[in-house]
Amino acid sequence: MMSRSELARASELSALKMVLVGVGGCGNNTVNNVKRYGVRVPTVAVNTDAPTLQRISADIKILIGEGAHKGRGAAGSPELGRQIAEQDMDKILTPLRDKELIMITAGMGGGTGTGAGPTIAEAIKEKFPDKIVIGIVTLPFTSEGPTRIRNAQWGLSRMLDSADMTVVNANDLLKERAGNLPVSQAFREMDKLLVDIIDSIVGLQDIVPQPGLVNIDYSNMEVLVRGSGLGFIGIGRGRSAMEAFRNALAANYSQADIKNAKGAIVYVEGNQSQLVMRELDRIPQMLSSDYNIMSIFWGVKPNWKLYEPKIMLLATGVRSELVDRWLQGGIG
Repeated sequence: MMSRSELARASELSALKMVLVGVGGCGNNTVNNVKRYGVRVPTVAVNTDAPTLQRISADIKILIGEGAHKGRGAAGSPELGRQIAEQDMDKILTPLRDKELIMITAGMGGGTGTGAGPTIAEAIKEKFPDKIVIGIVTLPFTSEGPTRIRNAQWGLSRMLDSADMTVVNANDLLKERAGNLPVSQAFREMDKLLVDIIDSIVGLQDIVPQPGLVNIDYSNMEVLVRGSGLGFIGIGRGRSAMEAFRNALAANYSQADIKNAKGAIVYVEGNQSQLVMRELDRIPQMLSSDYNIMSIFWGVKPNWKLYEPKIMLLATGVRSELVDRWLQGGIG
């Protein structure tokens, strides 16, 4: 029989080892926001720009291209960003060796994030094929011009090829939904969306087993995420679990279509009085009947601090006309 300390140690060892890698200016900014919101995940910031990297609150900071490019950035060239990352790849991979799930976040359109982000994902899968890599990328406004659009198309295609799953958020959809919000506030909305997505992935390791539900563990997520291509993660809050679920479906910044998805993971947070079993049962039924998703895993995470239920919906192997247009060059 195991002692209490031995059980605690076993639980600690079984906890999923995650890390967030923010690449380039946008990725570094996401790392800062994750730290500010108190998301419990180790962070690594990678950049070619020394002054930007100096301002980032990451657990580990990695300046790449320091020798040849003197920490002055990738000059908006994804090819240069790729070359610099390849040259310093050992430095980048060292803090990732003991991790099981690696999230890589980057903005597409510039040099470092676009070029180095997918290159890091590719190197991880080549050297550590057992690890799961999730790419979280942001597409630029189409009004930013043809050069950034072409760069983003190149980077998006490579991230989809390299990562196990890639979650895409488009700034054009942010602009549509922001309406008359000031630009700074609109960008804060996207910042919060990225933090919510990362926080929801991190939260998967804290799911409490509940009787009557198909509970989530790492093997479930691994099967659904590995080699699944385009993914969708929606976070919703509402006065009821069903309202939160509908809001999670609507939190869609890639026009993702989850019908016939490879699979789905859903977990709900809330205090016990908010979690009505009859209502919770309806959600996987809807995913099965309305969206034809056959592989569904459910989890519940009691959280007495929440005033209203919160739901995370992760769907793998989804489709998106918006992403298809980007990949086919039909943007701009």
